[in-house]
Order: sequence, then structure tokens, then C-alpha cells
Amino acid sequence: MIGVKSIIYEKNNKRLIISINKESKIQYNDMVKSIDNRLVFKYLDFLYRIIDDWQKEYINTNIIDGDDWKLSITYINGNKKEYYGKSSYPTNFEAFERLNQKLIIEVQNGYFKY
Repeated sequence: MIGVKSIIYEKNNKRLIISINKESKIQYNDMVKSIDNRLVFKYLDFLYRIIDDWQKEYINTNIIDGDDWKLSITYINGNKKEYYGKSSYPTNFEAFERLNQKLIIEVQNGYFKY
């Protein structure tokens, strides 16, 4: 978990960006806020548990106009992990989306509970 520089999640033209450094920030739509690094580490802990067995691609070619999504994790050393889907998702994708929504709400409301 240590060594992560940024996390970018994109789905249907919406983007969640978490920039991790001494003063970490979260950006979602028009919101840009500082985020406590303790919350970032808790988020990363849950994130890695969720994506542990994800494949790199989830594509359903039988659906023409489905959702596109992408998760990119960039590390300080320049390495990058990317996951992509078109009209298909890992089985625990809803847990991933709930984690992101919870983070956004907690940052917006100014309280941090996990």
C-alpha cells in the first residue's frame, strides 16, 4: 500500500482522483478537498482487499451501449496497475463502488469513520 502516488477511477465520464503525498487530496466532480492520510491508508487497505483477485479486463461484447469503467493505480516508482471494463464487472464491484461513495461522503461531511 505504501508507495501509491494516485488512484483514478473513471466511470461514465465521472472521475474520482485521489492524489497521495504529504498533503493528499481527493477530487470528485467539482469537489477538491484535502484528505487525512490516515483515511487514505484505511481506504487503500479496503481497496486492496476488494481488488485482490480482479482481472485486468472485464468486457461484454454482447452489450453495445453499456458502461465503461477504469481504475488506475499509479505508484511512486512509476509502475501502474490498471483495470478496465465495458458492460462487465468483477463480482465484488459493488463493494468497490460503495467504498468510493463512502469516502466521498465522509470527505464532504468532514468526518472519518471506518
